[in-house]
Amino acid sequence: MTVRNPADRRNGTIVMAISATTRLSEFIANVRELPTEVSEKAKLHIADTLACIYAGSASEAVALLERVCAPSDDNAPFIAPGLGRWSDPALAAMLIGVCAHADDFDDTSEYSMNGHPSAPIVSALIPTAVATKASGMAMVRAYAVGIEVACKLGSAIGTAHTRRGWHTMSTLGTLGAAAAAAHLRGLHTGQTERALAIASSFARGLLGNTGTMTKSLHCGRAAQAAYLAAALAEQGFSAGADILEAENGFLAALTDRSKDRIDLSGIGDVWELVSPGLAVKLYPCCSCTHLAIDGAIEIQRRHAIDPERIEQVTCAVREECTHYLRFPNPTTGIEGKFSMNYTVAVALARGKVTLDDFETAALGHDDIALLMPKVHIVVRPDEKDAGEIEVILKGGLRLTAYRDVPRGSPETPADWEDIIGKLRDGLARAGRLRPVHPETLFAGLREMDKQSEFLDLLRT
Repeated sequence: MTVRNPADRRNGTIVMAISATTRLSEFIANVRELPTEVSEKAKLHIADTLACIYAGSASEAVALLERVCAPSDDNAPFIAPGLGRWSDPALAAMLIGVCAHADDFDDTSEYSMNGHPSAPIVSALIPTAVATKASGMAMVRAYAVGIEVACKLGSAIGTAHTRRGWHTMSTLGTLGAAAAAAHLRGLHTGQTERALAIASSFARGLLGNTGTMTKSLHCGRAAQAAYLAAALAEQGFSAGADILEAENGFLAALTDRSKDRIDLSGIGDVWELVSPGLAVKLYPCCSCTHLAIDGAIEIQRRHAIDPERIEQVTCAVREECTHYLRFPNPTTGIEGKFSMNYTVAVALARGKVTLDDFETAALGHDDIALLMPKVHIVVRPDEKDAGEIEVILKGGLRLTAYRDVPRGSPETPADWEDIIGKLRDGLARAGRLRPVHPETLFAGLREMDKQSEFLDLLRT
């Protein structure tokens, strides 16, 4: 595949259009202000990601990763919230990234990136903010730029690369995080283009690792790669030009080559954080389970069902979800996150779904084991029909609920009360390096754009 620079004839003069890579780099390097609505959305999603980082710091995946990494150092400058301090910023970025996605509780872009954008972006930005002594407003702006890049690229490329087995957090997430880190460092257009090219060589991760600890490592490696890419580009490290469209570049290598150009004409016009927006996860499991969980909780609240009375449960999903919901009989807590059988059984039995439900020991509870075999998935060809759950009781009574969008989605958005609740739960699980005064953190996050140095929030 070759770079296409279509000619535009103006007043008799042929003008060569710039490549999508250059256009993207110019956007990243030149954003100076954000619309107020974008800033407000950015603050909420940064805080939501911090909640996930604190919660994930207690995960088994992070504990195992720590065993093979350099030990923490209480006097080191680079903070991994909830975990510790490290001298190596790239290592800190990786550890933070694994924390951020360990519980699969981080936000999603359902309509553009088709994956998790905030976790790798925030994870790369935290050590970058330490290295640059960035203000809170600079952090907010860099985050918004990273989201815009990851999601607009997702819209432009479509699902061609996910059909080939690539995980968008590892592909688009790496580029979005590199864009954010480059912006926070103040790189000019040429340096930013090199940062994207460097990051593109790290952009990889296989969907076949869904339901394992390696999926969270995708996030960690994306954050690590993004930090390194921006830092190396700042130092003059060389990389390929026009990497998105170049022969054997991003588009050629990571898609089915059904497209020969990337249309980024709308970037920065209507910001992704505003429309279509990101979905905050209110349950720590695969997004494909959330409609059914909402419905199951609604049915349980309306009818107070004894789980032993349940004969059968049918959950309607779109076809794509069958690729993720791979574990009808999960054996680990992580597998449980990608099990419609388990998550819906928990929702019906408990009336809620929490972080504690995905400890591996929780899978053995008798009431959950009783319900899981009764839960079935049915694929609806028309996505509008997905989202219905039907519970059939012994004796034949049928109870149904339907939701077209889950709680926390852009159409039914989460608010600061939801985010503070997630932060409280996350801080309760965090093993180390927690704020002494959580209420100060909560208030500071809502006003992070007024912080002279973002790092001050993590020191509280």
